[in-house]
Amino acid sequence: MRCDPEFRIRLRVAYDGAQFHGWQIQTSKPSVEGELTRVVASLSGEKLKVWGASRTDAGVHAVGQVAAFNDTGRYGPEVWYRVLNRLTADGLVVMGADRVRGSFHPRHDARGKVYRYDIVEGFHALPLDLHSAYHLHRPLNVEAMAEAAQYLLGEHDFASFRGPDCAAQGTVRRLFVVSVRRIGEGRVRVVVSGTAFLKYMVRILVGTLIEVGHERRKPEWVKEVLEAKSRRAAGMTAPASGLTLVRVFHPDYPYSGIESSRGIGSFG
Repeated sequence: MRCDPEFRIRLRVAYDGAQFHGWQIQTSKPSVEGELTRVVASLSGEKLKVWGASRTDAGVHAVGQVAAFNDTGRYGPEVWYRVLNRLTADGLVVMGADRVRGSFHPRHDARGKVYRYDIVEGFHALPLDLHSAYHLHRPLNVEAMAEAAQYLLGEHDFASFRGPDCAAQGTVRRLFVVSVRRIGEGRVRVVVSGTAFLKYMVRILVGTLIEVGHERRKPEWVKEVLEAKSRRAAGMTAPASGLTLVRVFHPDYPYSGIESSRGIGSFG
């Protein structure tokens, strides 16, 4: 059956990054894109391309990833929602599904993203935190980190905060929120939202703020890192385990699509 070019099925997806080698299809390793492609093909009878809003790295989690594929017209969003959740591997859940215009693209149409990074402090980490947070033995000066984070707000050249293999043509990005706060005893959360992100940008940002949190650097040092426009000027790349893609914003947010799977997986 030929795909209807007028519509696509859009999904909101959550997954445990520890069980996948990132979003993109791998030759011999499980990936989120590969798993969704496999199940979509098994139901549709066609190998349909599945697009994602963010190419999350191995170990990175998501509770608000957005994916889409061409609508064959055979099934409605509610069927896709139920079947995908029944057939996909453990560690991957479809939170909602709707039908949108055929030109919709999760990545190209994205207007912003929100990430969070969780850190646990102390000599021991709880077993459940081992794959969902970064464990630090030393406590952090959260107030100093929050002060340093203010230098990152707004539009800047974030060349110092991208991985060496980042293929982005430009490095100017705009951040709307960079917050650092305690969410419980021995738990720190960094939340970052912006228009778009460079490869490893959030993880390098967190690694840089940790330098300040451990009082090896002053908060104003972050401004120097930005001005250097060199990866060597910034802190370490924090581990993938603490990072979660929380939400992707699109022009029709909160996802009031043409036809939605109401009541079985809200996008709001």
